[in-house]
Amino acid sequence: MELEQCLRLRRDTRHFLKDDVPETVLKKALTAAHCAPSVGLSEPWRFVVVRNQQTKAILKQSFLKIRAKAEANLANEQDKLKLHKSLKLEAIEDAPIGLAVFCEYPKENYTIGTVWTDETLKWSCVCAIQNLWLSLTEQGYSAGWVSILDYDQLKQVLSVPDDWEPLGYLCIGKPATDYDGQPMLEQVGWKQRCSEPVVIYR
Repeated sequence: MELEQCLRLRRDTRHFLKDDVPETVLKKALTAAHCAPSVGLSEPWRFVVVRNQQTKAILKQSFLKIRAKAEANLANEQDKLKLHKSLKLEAIEDAPIGLAVFCEYPKENYTIGTVWTDETLKWSCVCAIQNLWLSLTEQGYSAGWVSILDYDQLKQVLSVPDDWEPLGYLCIGKPATDYDGQPMLEQVGWKQRCSEPVVIYR
């Protein structure tokens, strides 16, 4: 698959088939993630693979709680609230694999590129996530990024070190649809995607 095609096919997927994800597919995707650039060669990304259904059930309840809080902000926009309630925004219990992504801050006193802001460490992790996502796409699989979660609870449930900062939870599996070749939120009429990037030349 050509890179440009892979970029265009990548989707934030919420609907998955029941097919399992072969270990070779996951390993290749994680290896691609680890090839990402990182500030000061920090390689701060940390991954937790979740297959246990009880753990997924707990995380699903976390999602529902935070989603309810989000929908409270739409109380005065009934049409938008109705549409929001109809959206499938996760596949925590549906997808065969969950992948929690964390950023571990370096133990050394100085990491190149972090003096002005250590947010660059999290940006490095996002580069790793994109690599992983593209690798899954190239292999015929996909991911859906769930950010509507109680991150403190996520850390507790997965028993990760205190200094690991959660960035999100990815649902991984074989996609059941490509949403007619567009982002799901565009397909359902929530928002329109910009046709061109915003660029300013100086």
